[in-house]
Amino acid sequence: MADEFPHNIAVVADNSTALGFRLAGLKQVYALDEKAAEQKLAELIDNPDVGIIVMDENYLASIDHRLKKKIDRLAKPVIIAVPDKTGKTAIEAESLKQLVKRALGLELMK
Repeated sequence: MADEFPHNIAVVADNSTALGFRLAGLKQVYALDEKAAEQKLAELIDNPDVGIIVMDENYLASIDHRLKKKIDRLAKPVIIAVPDKTGKTAIEAESLKQLVKRALGLELMK
C-alpha cells in the first residue's frame, strides 16, 4: 500500500495495556515491568524503523534523567505517553500539535 505509514509503531506498557494494543492489531507490543520497559525504550529509540513509541506514562515518568534528556533532543521517534488502567495522569504530555511540530519541524495548524 502506498498510503501505509513508513515506520513501525511500538508499544511499551503493562500487561493489560499491552493486550489492548495487541487486540487493536499492533504487532510490536512489549508487556514489561518498569525496569525492563526503560531498557526496551532505550533500545527502541535507537531503532530507525520505529517512528512512534507509545509508552505507559508511569513508566515514562520513572525513567533515568539521562534517558529523558536524550528523548527530549530527539525528533524521531515521537514518544506518546498513555495512562495505564487506573487512568491517572502522572505526567503532563505534550499536545499532538507540539509533537508534530517537534517531529516534522513545521506547524500543521495555527
